[in-house]
Amino acid sequence: MFLYKAEQFLDNNLNYLNFTNAMSIAALEALKSNPNPNPKVGAALFDKNMKLKNKSHHVEKGKDHAEIDLIKKSNIQDTDYMYVTLEPCFHDDTSPSCAKELLKTDIKNIVIGDIDSDPRTNGKSINYLKNNNINVSIEDGVNDFLNPYYKNKNKTKEITYIGKIGLSNNNNIFNNDSEEKYITNQISLDLTHLLRATCDAILVGKNTFLIDNPKLNIRHPELKNSNNKPLKIIWWGSSIKNISKNRHSDFIFVENTSLTQLEEILLNHGCRTVLVEGGKFVHEKFLTNSKYSLFYEFKSDFDILNGLNIGDIYKNELPTSFNNIVKITLKDNVLSIYNNK
Repeated sequence: MFLYKAEQFLDNNLNYLNFTNAMSIAALEALKSNPNPNPKVGAALFDKNMKLKNKSHHVEKGKDHAEIDLIKKSNIQDTDYMYVTLEPCFHDDTSPSCAKELLKTDIKNIVIGDIDSDPRTNGKSINYLKNNNINVSIEDGVNDFLNPYYKNKNKTKEITYIGKIGLSNNNNIFNNDSEEKYITNQISLDLTHLLRATCDAILVGKNTFLIDNPKLNIRHPELKNSNNKPLKIIWWGSSIKNISKNRHSDFIFVENTSLTQLEEILLNHGCRTVLVEGGKFVHEKFLTNSKYSLFYEFKSDFDILNGLNIGDIYKNELPTSFNNIVKITLKDNVLSIYNNK
């Protein structure tokens, strides 16, 4: 194994999720676009001293994959290190085989973020590169974060739903005594915006929309001016009467209470992964219907004395139906990540 930390980098939120600094650069590149139906992939090239030389990402289907674009615009030496968020493709399709193109360069050291579960690749590139004297290492969990739907894409057409919530220490999600709508700290907020960038859509309910007036966009400092723009979904429930849709033309309002019809609308818009940032009602609906594959709970260390509590369904359903796979301290916040049992 050879996992190095880049010498120069940003205030790296992904370190909290156990990404090395070098892989974080590749991962942030991946999040700059959404090449649906292809997965998000980023790549970064470093010299022998782990100084960044170049970086790239897959922009859209039909254009160069991240590795190919990086090869074309870089002077690659045999002492360099390349970090790629997903195993390079083995097959030739609309793009040439990335694994075979890498062999045409002088690269000798490659770090990969997860094996590609696509049966056309699925470890073949790793073996191919190793058999041709390339040092290959794997940094697990990178593609799982960037493309949460990916491992299931060949098994089902169902949407991968990720739940996210910010809570006070006593489980309130709104403070009646304050105009400040954020309960969690800046690290939690930055990680939330990275989560948004991994998804095709961000969904909230009617009450969250009316109370918080959310922008539902990506506002991470490393993703400024990116082309990755998830759909903004408002699950309104009833027919809209007291709000002008024209003033919110970039939002999609769903005017029914049926979870099945909501899902049909999301599928028709090409959604593979949806981040649900709803309040009490929406999370209860998704939890009781066993829709979440993952859940991110950001909790502050202070109590809110006068506020809206998340309620017993959430507090009982999450520990009953989910495994708490990790707890991460974010200064004065705690991030608990759950997956479905």
